[in-house]
Amino acid sequence: MNALTSSILLLSATCIQSFTPAASNIGNPRTSSAATTALDATVGLYFGTVGGNTKTVANHIKAAADADADNTVTFCEIEDLSSPDAFTQHDALIIGAPTWNTGAEKQRTLTGWDQWLYDVLPGLASKMSGKKVAFFGVGDQGDYPFNYCDSVGELHSEFERVGCDVKYGRTSTEGYYHVGSKAQVDEEEPIFYGLCCDENQQPDQSEDRCIKWIAQLKSEEFFA
Repeated sequence: MNALTSSILLLSATCIQSFTPAASNIGNPRTSSAATTALDATVGLYFGTVGGNTKTVANHIKAAADADADNTVTFCEIEDLSSPDAFTQHDALIIGAPTWNTGAEKQRTLTGWDQWLYDVLPGLASKMSGKKVAFFGVGDQGDYPFNYCDSVGELHSEFERVGCDVKYGRTSTEGYYHVGSKAQVDEEEPIFYGLCCDENQQPDQSEDRCIKWIAQLKSEEFFA
Protein backbone atom coordinates (compact mmCIF):
# COMPACT_ATOMS: atom_id res chain seq x y z
CA MET A 1 0.00 0.00 0.00
CA ASN A 2 1.56 3.32 -1.08
CA ALA A 3 1.47 6.57 0.87
CA LEU A 4 -1.31 8.09 -1.24
CA THR A 5 -3.55 5.05 -0.79
CA SER A 6 -2.91 5.10 2.96
CA SER A 7 -3.83 8.77 3.10
CA ILE A 8 -7.07 8.19 1.20
CA LEU A 9 -8.09 5.37 3.56
CA LEU A 10 -7.29 7.50 6.60
CA LEU A 11 -9.39 10.38 5.33
CA SER A 12 -12.31 8.11 4.54
CA ALA A 13 -12.19 6.37 7.92
CA THR A 14 -11.94 9.63 9.84
CA CYS A 15 -15.02 11.02 8.18
CA ILE A 16 -17.08 7.86 8.29
CA GLN A 17 -16.28 6.67 11.80
CA SER A 18 -18.48 9.27 13.50
CA PHE A 19 -21.50 8.48 11.26
CA THR A 20 -23.78 5.51 11.85
CA PRO A 21 -26.02 5.06 8.78
CA ALA A 22 -29.51 3.66 8.85
CA ALA A 23 -29.73 0.02 7.80
CA SER A 24 -31.11 0.96 4.38
CA ASN A 25 -28.08 3.19 3.74
CA ILE A 26 -25.33 0.70 4.59
CA GLY A 27 -23.09 0.13 1.61
CA ASN A 28 -24.72 2.94 -0.38
CA PRO A 29 -22.34 5.94 -0.38
CA ARG A 30 -24.78 8.17 -2.24
CA THR A 31 -27.33 8.01 0.58
CA SER A 32 -24.88 8.12 3.47
CA SER A 33 -23.73 11.49 4.80
CA ALA A 34 -20.08 10.42 4.55
CA ALA A 35 -18.55 8.51 1.66
CA THR A 36 -15.41 8.33 -0.43
CA THR A 37 -15.08 7.59 -4.13
CA ALA A 38 -11.83 5.65 -4.51
CA LEU A 39 -10.14 7.11 -7.59
CA ASP A 40 -6.77 8.86 -7.96
CA ALA A 41 -6.47 12.41 -6.51
CA THR A 42 -7.81 13.71 -3.19
CA VAL A 43 -10.55 16.32 -2.99
CA GLY A 44 -12.59 16.88 0.16
CA LEU A 45 -16.20 17.94 -0.30
CA TYR A 46 -17.37 19.22 3.10
CA PHE A 47 -20.73 20.84 3.70
CA GLY A 48 -23.21 21.83 6.36
CA THR A 49 -26.94 21.45 5.89
CA VAL A 50 -30.10 22.28 7.82
CA GLY A 51 -33.14 21.45 5.69
CA GLY A 52 -31.32 19.18 3.24
CA ASN A 53 -31.00 21.52 0.24
CA THR A 54 -27.25 21.92 0.63
CA LYS A 55 -26.82 18.16 0.75
CA THR A 56 -28.89 17.86 -2.44
CA VAL A 57 -26.53 20.26 -4.21
CA ALA A 58 -23.49 18.54 -2.68
CA ASN A 59 -24.70 15.27 -4.19
CA HIS A 60 -25.02 16.93 -7.62
CA ILE A 61 -21.45 18.22 -7.29
CA LYS A 62 -20.09 14.84 -6.23
CA ALA A 63 -21.90 13.08 -9.08
CA ALA A 64 -20.39 15.52 -11.58
CA ALA A 65 -16.93 15.08 -10.08
CA ASP A 66 -17.31 11.28 -10.00
CA ALA A 67 -17.87 11.30 -13.75
CA ASP A 68 -14.16 12.13 -14.11
CA ALA A 69 -12.03 9.14 -13.14
CA ASP A 70 -9.07 11.39 -12.31
CA ASN A 71 -10.74 12.58 -9.10
CA THR A 72 -11.21 11.10 -5.65
CA VAL A 73 -13.91 12.85 -3.65
CA THR A 74 -14.37 12.47 0.08
CA PHE A 75 -17.98 13.48 0.82
CA CYS A 76 -18.75 14.54 4.38
CA GLU A 77 -21.03 16.72 6.48
CA ILE A 78 -18.87 18.95 8.63
CA GLU A 79 -20.55 17.69 11.80
CA ASP A 80 -19.44 14.14 10.95
CA LEU A 81 -15.73 15.00 10.71
CA SER A 82 -14.05 13.92 13.94
CA SER A 83 -10.44 14.93 13.17
CA PRO A 84 -9.38 18.41 12.01
CA ASP A 85 -6.12 16.90 10.71
CA ALA A 86 -8.01 14.85 8.12
CA PHE A 87 -9.52 18.07 6.81
CA THR A 88 -6.05 19.42 5.98
CA GLN A 89 -4.72 16.40 4.08
CA HIS A 90 -6.66 16.85 0.85
CA ASP A 91 -5.10 18.33 -2.27
CA ALA A 92 -8.13 20.61 -2.64
CA LEU A 93 -11.37 21.38 -0.81
CA ILE A 94 -14.94 22.07 -1.96
CA ILE A 95 -16.79 23.80 0.87
CA GLY A 96 -20.55 24.40 1.04
CA ALA A 97 -23.21 25.83 3.33
CA PRO A 98 -26.72 27.26 3.42
CA THR A 99 -27.60 30.76 4.63
CA TRP A 100 -30.00 30.78 7.57
CA ASN A 101 -28.85 33.47 9.99
CA THR A 102 -29.98 36.10 7.51
CA GLY A 103 -28.29 39.48 7.66
CA ALA A 104 -25.69 38.42 10.24
CA GLU A 105 -22.09 39.56 9.92
CA LYS A 106 -20.80 36.11 10.94
CA GLN A 107 -22.04 32.60 11.74
CA ARG A 108 -24.59 32.77 8.95
CA THR A 109 -25.12 29.05 8.34
CA LEU A 110 -26.65 27.60 11.55
CA THR A 111 -24.51 24.51 10.84
CA GLY A 112 -21.24 23.17 12.21
CA TRP A 113 -19.37 25.72 10.09
CA ASP A 114 -20.37 28.46 12.54
CA GLN A 115 -18.09 26.89 15.14
CA TRP A 116 -15.45 25.52 12.75
CA LEU A 117 -14.72 28.78 10.97
CA TYR A 118 -13.84 30.64 14.16
CA ASP A 119 -12.73 28.00 16.68
CA VAL A 120 -11.05 25.33 14.54
CA LEU A 121 -9.97 26.75 11.18
CA PRO A 122 -7.59 29.43 12.57
CA GLY A 123 -5.62 26.70 14.34
CA LEU A 124 -5.10 24.90 11.03
CA ALA A 125 -3.58 27.93 9.27
CA SER A 126 -0.06 26.48 9.01
CA LYS A 127 -1.44 23.44 7.18
CA MET A 128 -3.96 25.30 5.03
CA SER A 129 -1.70 27.92 3.46
CA GLY A 130 -1.87 27.72 -0.34
CA LYS A 131 -4.49 24.96 -0.36
CA LYS A 132 -6.98 25.21 -3.23
CA VAL A 133 -10.54 25.86 -2.06
CA ALA A 134 -13.79 26.36 -3.99
CA PHE A 135 -17.13 27.30 -2.45
CA PHE A 136 -20.81 26.62 -3.03
CA GLY A 137 -23.91 27.76 -1.24
CA VAL A 138 -27.67 27.44 -1.20
CA GLY A 139 -30.11 30.30 -0.67
CA ASP A 140 -33.60 31.57 -1.45
CA GLN A 141 -33.86 34.55 -3.80
CA GLY A 142 -37.62 34.76 -3.34
CA ASP A 143 -37.84 35.10 0.44
CA TYR A 144 -34.38 36.55 1.09
CA PRO A 145 -33.46 38.58 -2.02
CA PHE A 146 -31.16 40.96 -0.09
CA ASN A 147 -29.07 38.21 1.51
CA TYR A 148 -28.87 35.53 -1.16
CA CYS A 149 -26.23 32.89 -0.33
CA ASP A 150 -24.45 35.26 2.08
CA SER A 151 -22.68 32.31 3.72
CA VAL A 152 -20.53 31.86 0.59
CA GLY A 153 -19.01 35.27 1.27
CA GLU A 154 -18.28 34.30 4.87
CA LEU A 155 -16.70 30.99 3.86
CA HIS A 156 -14.54 32.80 1.30
CA SER A 157 -13.38 35.39 3.82
CA GLU A 158 -12.41 32.92 6.55
CA PHE A 159 -10.59 30.46 4.29
CA GLU A 160 -8.75 33.32 2.62
CA ARG A 161 -7.79 34.58 6.09
CA VAL A 162 -5.84 31.37 6.81
CA GLY A 163 -3.95 31.60 3.52
CA CYS A 164 -5.95 29.35 1.21
CA ASP A 165 -5.97 29.87 -2.55
CA VAL A 166 -9.60 30.90 -3.03
CA LYS A 167 -9.63 32.10 -6.65
CA TYR A 168 -11.33 28.98 -8.01
CA GLY A 169 -14.90 28.40 -9.12
CA ARG A 170 -16.23 31.94 -9.34
CA THR A 171 -19.47 32.18 -11.32
CA SER A 172 -21.57 34.78 -13.08
CA THR A 173 -24.68 36.25 -11.43
CA GLU A 174 -26.47 36.02 -14.78
CA GLY A 175 -29.72 34.09 -14.47
CA TYR A 176 -30.32 35.07 -10.84
CA TYR A 177 -32.71 37.77 -9.62
CA HIS A 178 -31.48 38.49 -6.10
CA VAL A 179 -31.11 42.10 -4.98
CA GLY A 180 -28.03 41.78 -2.77
CA SER A 181 -25.56 39.13 -1.67
CA LYS A 182 -22.38 38.94 0.39
CA ALA A 183 -21.46 36.06 -1.92
CA GLN A 184 -20.99 38.62 -4.69
CA VAL A 185 -17.47 39.98 -5.17
CA ASP A 186 -18.89 43.51 -4.91
CA GLU A 187 -22.07 45.34 -5.82
CA GLU A 188 -20.77 46.38 -9.22
CA GLU A 189 -19.07 43.10 -10.18
CA PRO A 190 -21.59 40.47 -11.42
CA ILE A 191 -19.56 37.57 -10.03
CA PHE A 192 -20.14 35.20 -7.10
CA TYR A 193 -17.21 33.89 -5.05
CA GLY A 194 -18.43 30.39 -5.88
CA LEU A 195 -21.44 28.41 -7.07
CA CYS A 196 -24.83 29.57 -5.78
CA CYS A 197 -27.91 27.38 -6.09
CA ASP A 198 -31.55 28.02 -5.21
CA GLU A 199 -33.44 24.83 -4.38
CA ASN A 200 -36.54 26.87 -3.51
CA GLN A 201 -36.96 29.05 -6.60
CA GLN A 202 -34.76 27.39 -9.25
CA PRO A 203 -34.38 23.70 -8.28
CA ASP A 204 -34.53 22.60 -11.91
CA GLN A 205 -31.29 24.48 -12.62
CA SER A 206 -29.14 23.14 -9.79
CA GLU A 207 -27.88 19.93 -11.37
CA ASP A 208 -26.87 21.63 -14.62
CA ARG A 209 -25.17 24.43 -12.70
CA CYS A 210 -23.18 21.83 -10.76
CA ILE A 211 -22.12 19.97 -13.89
CA LYS A 212 -20.93 23.19 -15.52
CA TRP A 213 -19.17 24.25 -12.32
CA ILE A 214 -17.16 21.03 -12.09
CA ALA A 215 -16.18 21.45 -15.74
CA GLN A 216 -15.07 25.00 -14.92
CA LEU A 217 -13.03 23.83 -11.94
CA LYS A 218 -11.34 21.25 -14.14
CA SER A 219 -10.48 23.94 -16.71
CA GLU A 220 -9.02 26.04 -13.87
CA GLU A 221 -6.79 23.05 -12.91
CA PHE A 222 -8.45 22.81 -9.51
CA PHE A 223 -8.17 19.02 -9.66
CA ALA A 224 -4.59 19.03 -10.94
